[in-house]
Amino acid sequence: MAADFTLSRAAHSNILAHLRTLRASLAQARDALVHYREDRLDRDKLEPAARRVDDLMNMFAGNSRDPRKGTVWVTEVLGGVEQVTNPKAAAALREARVDITALLDVMGSETTRTQGGIN
Repeated sequence: MAADFTLSRAAHSNILAHLRTLRASLAQARDALVHYREDRLDRDKLEPAARRVDDLMNMFAGNSRDPRKGTVWVTEVLGGVEQVTNPKAAAALREARVDITALLDVMGSETTRTQGGIN
């Protein structure tokens, strides 16, 4: 059975803003890792995370705004980010973690709000 989620406008805007900055942070991290052969492994670890952020952008920009599914996907992105240990990408990945934490907070509060019957 499909759940019906109605995000508040503020939450929806907040999620999209964090997804945009997360996408930019991951792009910066990937760009920092293009110059040397040794960087390729870490760059490859970020590719699935970047694709998942694109999936999140599509989901929340469209009509299927599911905070539960979004939380699962954001957790996948976090897993990809945490695999990267290259110091060249550290600053961008710190910024990415800030957005990931914020997304998990917003999506978690929206999931709680909709489960509690406060629509």
